[in-house]
Amino acid sequence: MIVISDTEGIMENSLVVSKDILFIISLMDGSRSLRDIQADYMRIYGELLYIERLEEIVAAMDQSYLLFNENYRSRCADLKMEYEKSPVRKPALAGRSYPANRMDLLMTLDEMFKAAPEREIQEEMAAIIAPHIDYTRGMKVYQQVYPYLRHTSKPLVIIFGTCHHITDKIWNISLKDFETPLDIAPVSQELKNLVEHNNVLRNYVNEWPHRSEHSIELQIPLIQFNMLNDFEILPILTGSMHEYVEGMRDIRDDTLTGLADNLREVLNAYGKPYLIIAGADLAHIGAQFGDPYPLDSFSLARSKTKDEEILACIRKVDGQAFFNVIKGEKDARRICGLTPIYFLLRLMEGCTADIVSYDQWADGKSSVSFAGAVFYK
Repeated sequence: MIVISDTEGIMENSLVVSKDILFIISLMDGSRSLRDIQADYMRIYGELLYIERLEEIVAAMDQSYLLFNENYRSRCADLKMEYEKSPVRKPALAGRSYPANRMDLLMTLDEMFKAAPEREIQEEMAAIIAPHIDYTRGMKVYQQVYPYLRHTSKPLVIIFGTCHHITDKIWNISLKDFETPLDIAPVSQELKNLVEHNNVLRNYVNEWPHRSEHSIELQIPLIQFNMLNDFEILPILTGSMHEYVEGMRDIRDDTLTGLADNLREVLNAYGKPYLIIAGADLAHIGAQFGDPYPLDSFSLARSKTKDEEILACIRKVDGQAFFNVIKGEKDARRICGLTPIYFLLRLMEGCTADIVSYDQWADGKSSVSFAGAVFYK
């Protein structure tokens, strides 16, 4: 049996189907009538599928919002309107990726960080790179990098995260407060006004991609636990840079430069000291991600060597070199933190950086790598 689920939450429940039903679903591409699907099924399976049965399958698909029709569009419009009206982004992962109860979450984080090393910093901290994988698999790096926040008192935290859903924008800025079981992380009204009145950034305010995305949500309880002062946030989910990797667009174009420059302009006008965090994983290799080769010690070591090239660019705070390394391998290892790290490096030009931790999670078939970095002014 095959489970069909929807990470964006348009479907209310998952749908479980057999392989022959999945074949029928695969034929529903808008170019075939029910009679056409019936004929294709007969050719493959040698059995007659009655039109009444096909209509039942179509009805089940429609009830699950799996057909691109008016029912689906109406469902999306209703969900988006409901989400847009809410001033607060509710936690999507509470009770799934971390405890939904405040005390349980505090105990989990206390256990997670009680063995973390004490950190001493001599310079002003400006940014960190952390994973966005779940806490269990990313614990080693989370433990090493997040305690640095105990030594900063920046009242504003700009959080870049990878958008894992389809979005046509390179930036998706949220102006909602983010709720976790620990507290609410607010976006100040003054900062909202500055973004909404900026001629460039106001075009990149896009709330919907944030609704169920994990890469920023996972950072906020860690910030709340480790930061000793109250703070505000500015969450920015970043889209794909595949057009730049594939050479269809130049990395030096005005779009990327304009975004970085206008964010600096808004932050300067706001005037509060700020910290930038990128929730960003590195390589995704193996069967889970479509690689045909086996995940053995050689492929893991080779991937780590390529990661070290990337980390060397991060250590030099060189966004252009960082991008060039990934473009040079045609992003074959699916660096899903490419865009948030690239923009963090652009915004941290002139700073220094340390790589404080690196790890590869692997289950024998697939692997994800991630690192922790700290930037100083």
